[in-house]
Amino acid sequence: MKKLTKSSQYEKIVAHMTDPNSDGSGLTPHEQEMCNRWNEAWTLIRNYHSTSDAAAILMKRFPGLSRATAYRDCTNAVSMFGDISKSTKEGIRHLSTEIIKDSVAIARLKNNEDGMRLGGLAIAKVGGVNDTDPDLPDFSLLESNTYEFALPESFMNVLQVMVSGGKIDLRDMVNSIGKHAEEAIIVPDQEEHNESD
Repeated sequence: MKKLTKSSQYEKIVAHMTDPNSDGSGLTPHEQEMCNRWNEAWTLIRNYHSTSDAAAILMKRFPGLSRATAYRDCTNAVSMFGDISKSTKEGIRHLSTEIIKDSVAIARLKNNEDGMRLGGLAIAKVGGVNDTDPDLPDFSLLESNTYEFALPESFMNVLQVMVSGGKIDLRDMVNSIGKHAEEAIIVPDQEEHNESD
């Protein structure tokens, strides 16, 4: 029987976290406990922005957890959810939205309708739903191109007749062009011809 490695434990937990239909039945009790600690570690890092503070609180919430394991859990949580100290614009936007959602939840508990409304406006502002996307290119700077097509005089005559009739029926044009097309003559391969003789 193959021993489960740490990397495969990490991969199993990540797969569990990214599958919305997962009920955790694929994880061992030890892996489920690790998953719970990583979720808690991420919440603590997000709230306190300090790995040392998050590790200390994690040790209190999970009695018997060593300091080294608490730091490892914080490292794994950051690896799984993203390093907020090196966030991209999307990451900062996500973190801001999560903080506003927490504020809205507190306002809801206090029956603070104004706080909830302001939270909704703040989420819309952070998400940029009321603004033009600043990352879009400036289309006014794009050069317009003019394409000129040279058609044979016979085609021009066909087009002029079609336009003068008040409507353009492309079937007539295709038929007129077809009269000028050359038929493809298929020449059998010489070797095949010799074999049939």
